[in-house]
Amino acid sequence: MAARVTFQTALQRIGFGQAAIAELENNGLVTVQDIVNLNNKDIEQLLKIIRSGPPPVAVPFLAQKRLNIFCFWATKRNRLNEPIDLALFNQAAMDTYGATMNLIEKDEEIIVKPPAEYKTGTKWKTFKEGSIAYLNCIKGSHNIPLAYMIREQAIPPPNQVYQSDHHRMIAITPLAGPEFEEDNGKVFDLLKSWTINGPAWTWMRAFNATRNGRQAWLALVNHFEGDAQRDRVKDAAYAAIAAARYYGDKKKFTFETYVTSTKMHTPIWSSMGR
Repeated sequence: MAARVTFQTALQRIGFGQAAIAELENNGLVTVQDIVNLNNKDIEQLLKIIRSGPPPVAVPFLAQKRLNIFCFWATKRNRLNEPIDLALFNQAAMDTYGATMNLIEKDEEIIVKPPAEYKTGTKWKTFKEGSIAYLNCIKGSHNIPLAYMIREQAIPPPNQVYQSDHHRMIAITPLAGPEFEEDNGKVFDLLKSWTINGPAWTWMRAFNATRNGRQAWLALVNHFEGDAQRDRVKDAAYAAIAAARYYGDKKKFTFETYVTSTKMHTPIWSSMGR
């Protein structure tokens, strides 16, 4: 009963009159859970029925627009496993989620290119950073960046403050459910297309039948960043820094080249322990 009342109060707040709210209820929208996964086309069709009657019921244009945002808000919170507290659906939330919907509808062209295929001689760090950048730009279910599939921490730390909503979605989107399974397969297909013709495919092959993108990625990370590999990379970084000497500017080795060389390798061995 309480869920029904709070839902009706929220509908009044976004511009629906009592007659329209009654018709929404007659069509099955009784609590906020009933609007989860409804899209703009669903709302348009539903309100067309209500406006046509009998009896015809007026629904203001802005009320329809706000209901679209309401559904988008509830669906996104449901996907992120966040409580759908109607007290949180205020003017600020409407403004934020309305702006997000407008950005999605623009369907802007992706300008980040996928990483080059991982072949013999490819550097893992370059491939890894390119993959992350690309998956940050590709949207999965509910327009959540596919980079959430390859995040390091499966369970987000409590009370974490995030730089942006983009970072928040990547960190907290549940790694379970039908949406996860769909996105998981997409990520695997992308990784497969980038690795199948090179040595990295060896570590992904076990996940081919299940199209398990997350586990395939973790297998790559474990192989290329495991203890043995870290030791090899650290030793190579030490050697490169030790070999770097500056004897004055030359045609192909200036002071800038020397500084760049040492800076490139310092973060590697410092992050791996000295």
